[in-house]
Amino acid sequence: MPPPPERSRYHGKRMSLAEYLALPPEKPALEYWNGRVVQKAVPRRKHWTLQGWIAEKLGPFARANGGRSGTEAHIWFETPRIPGFLVPDAVYYAPGKPQGDDDRSLPPTLAVEVRSKDETMAAQRQKCRDMRENGVDVCWLIDPETRTAEVFDGSADGEPVPAGGKLESPYLPGFSLALDELFSVLD
Repeated sequence: MPPPPERSRYHGKRMSLAEYLALPPEKPALEYWNGRVVQKAVPRRKHWTLQGWIAEKLGPFARANGGRSGTEAHIWFETPRIPGFLVPDAVYYAPGKPQGDDDRSLPPTLAVEVRSKDETMAAQRQKCRDMRENGVDVCWLIDPETRTAEVFDGSADGEPVPAGGKLESPYLPGFSLALDELFSVLD
C-alpha cells in the first residue's frame, strides 16, 4: 500500500487571516480556525462514497425547493470571536438563506461532516459545535467506520441517530436520509 500523502507545510501553523488568504489553493483544502491552518484529511473510499451519495440526495431536494447544495464549500465564518474558513463535506442552503459569493460563502442551513480515519470524533464534534455557534442551522456528523450519525440541531448537541433511524431536520422539511440506505452504499 502506498504511504499516505504528506500534509501541507502550512498544516498546524498559526498565522493571521491575511496570511491564510494569501496561501495558494491546496487539495485537500486548507481550513482556518482559531488562528491556525488545518488541512482537511485525504478522503478515502468510504468518505468520498458517503459524501457523494449525500450530495446526490441533497441536489434534487434543493432544486425542487428553491435552495442550493454542493460539496466542499469554503465557508466564511465572520464572528467577532472567531473569524475563519471551514470546508464542510456537503452543504445545503434553504431558500432565502444568504449564500455569499465566490470568495466567501456564508454559513449554510445544513453542514455535513463525514469523519475520516485520521480525524477524531471529538474534533469533528467540536467543529460541528463551532459551526452551529457561528450561523449553521444544523450539522450532521457521520462516522463511516462505526456506521453512526449524530445531529447538532436546535437543542441536540451530538444526539445519536438510532440504528435504523433517519437524518431529518425542521430546517429541511420533507427531506430524509435513512441510515440503513446511507450506509448500504458502502457494501
